[in-house]
Amino acid sequence: MKMPIRKSPGEGKKEVSDPMHQEKRSKNNVAVKKSREKSKQKTELTRSKVDMLKKENEALEDRITLLSKELSFLRDILSMHIKPVHDVNDAYLGLENILKDSKVRARLMQLA
Repeated sequence: MKMPIRKSPGEGKKEVSDPMHQEKRSKNNVAVKKSREKSKQKTELTRSKVDMLKKENEALEDRITLLSKELSFLRDILSMHIKPVHDVNDAYLGLENILKDSKVRARLMQLA
């Protein structure tokens, strides 16, 4: 069995002395560099936006938690003061329907 003939490195490449070809290659190299730089800038901009949005999201989640605790506190105060004095029930306040809503209840449980 005969082994295939191997070419030495660079043997298959021809010396291109054509100035038109060299000019095209040079323009292509510049375009590739420009494209890669633009891609890097776009990636960096996206990363910075993601970081900013993550921080904003954390701040908003903290605010939701705080407001939920405040709402719960205010509901407790309201129910303690109104019931004994005026004999008003949760249905009158509209809290009954709000608390029956499973989505609201689930969200409040998450935040508690």
